Amino acid sequence: MISLYQGGAIMIMSLVLFENEFLNIVAISFTALIVNELIMVALEITTWHVYMIAAEIVTLFLYMISMAFLPEYFDLSFVITTRFAWKVALIVAVSSFPLYLIKFARSRLRPATYTKLA
Repeated sequence: MISLYQGGAIMIMSLVLFENEFLNIVAISFTALIVNELIMVALEITTWHVYMIAAEIVTLFLYMISMAFLPEYFDLSFVITTRFAWKVALIVAVSSFPLYLIKFARSRLRPATYTKLA
């Protein structure tokens, strides 16, 4: 159900925010998906390790580098604009923030057994 919400939110927001730039929908939605998944992984980690931080950073770095080598999917002159960045950030916020709120509310309303013992 979570994936359905996130996928739908990403696609609908991509189409709404970039209605006259249909050629860039692939770059927009895929970038939002990658960032969204990195955020979801980060939210699930309870105890951070240096390797986990490195994996998140390296993944994002490799994705950004891959944009330069895939010009048929990414228009670099468009991707490096602030307009692209804030719209992708808005899409990611709409697809991620409600799930974070739900997770936070659940942890407060029904805490895990191990947190009750401490």
